[in-house]
Amino acid sequence: MDHKARLKERARHGTSNPVSVTTCTGGVAGNVARNLARLGCDVSLFSIVGADEAGAAIRREMEGMGIAASFSSPSGIHPTATYTAAIEPNGQLFIGLANMEIVEELTPEWADKISPQLAACTLWFVDANLPAATIGRLLKEHKKEATVLADPISIAKAAKFEGLLGYLDVVFPNKKEAGVLSGRKAETREEIEAAAREIVRRGARTIVVTLGEEGVYVDDGKRARFAEAIPPERVRDVTGAGDALVAGYAYAMASKQEEDPVLAALAAASLALETEESVSREMSAEGLRRRIENHKKRMARS
Repeated sequence: MDHKARLKERARHGTSNPVSVTTCTGGVAGNVARNLARLGCDVSLFSIVGADEAGAAIRREMEGMGIAASFSSPSGIHPTATYTAAIEPNGQLFIGLANMEIVEELTPEWADKISPQLAACTLWFVDANLPAATIGRLLKEHKKEATVLADPISIAKAAKFEGLLGYLDVVFPNKKEAGVLSGRKAETREEIEAAAREIVRRGARTIVVTLGEEGVYVDDGKRARFAEAIPPERVRDVTGAGDALVAGYAYAMASKQEEDPVLAALAAASLALETEESVSREMSAEGLRRRIENHKKRMARS
């Protein structure tokens, strides 16, 4: 569950800050799944929730969206995971606090248990909230011919993909996470290019470095390029924009669209930035197509 505290003014350290707080379902994999469902994809989600009202609400929402949610037995130890975000008035994240201890219950044995269901899924998305050993078991033992997209999540968690890049078809780090995956600094454009080349050299098929309002840098080992962001009408909240970007890319791959997956990813992120929820209600195949077409028209005029 995402708890979003929207600051009334710029954040001030060491004192009370007036906010308005809202709650909605979240989670990286959950957000990707919900975006894909809104885009019309056939989606399954494998995760865990607590034996609490938050967990029950998530189950109800997934069922209502037509997502085949395969949750491990409700945890009797930990509550449903939460992410608490303090959002600046301009929609930018001030600080995010993640309580993800429940995910440690998803062991390698859990990966083995869900493997028969996974075998029917030709495209996977894996995030680094899972334990490192579980990620390793999924990729090494159960991937088979599946196409795998992955999100390192954070600087601390990116290291979980160490030694596993060869199993990843597309990986979506930000600059700092790209630094962890490549073992080198990735701040300037030249450093980002070098880091991406190193990540591809280490085995990843395609690297998409997310650069916020600057767009992305993409390297698939054959072609490398910077792609500008598609500007939203107004930034309301950055939470969930990266997850929407992954979903847009996955949608273009899964539906075998002629559209460049990078453009679909940027369009999805643009839609997500315009909502205060973690998944935009405007996310749809038609809405994505319109955002792409409008962007192409603007580019043709400029």
